[in-house]
Amino acid sequence: IKALCRRANVEKLEAGPKGMTLAFRGKSFANPTGLVKWVAAQGERAYVRPDMRIVVTDDFEKLADRLKGTLMVMREIAKIAGKKG
Repeated sequence: IKALCRRANVEKLEAGPKGMTLAFRGKSFANPTGLVKWVAAQGERAYVRPDMRIVVTDDFEKLADRLKGTLMVMREIAKIAGKKG
């Protein structure tokens, strides 16, 4: 997960029972258009806060679910960051 965060320029990732929050280093992302499309495709599951953090809501009550969900989201975000928009 840490390597994926580095590739996606994620400065801080917080995951809890209700979901996760991503903060980007310098509030910038390599492919902002791709990120906006990804957030829009998630529907009510993901949104951008006023402080430019991405919030992904999910049911992560169990630690195993939290790790699996975080890994899945970070793989998608890192893949988007690798594509130039």
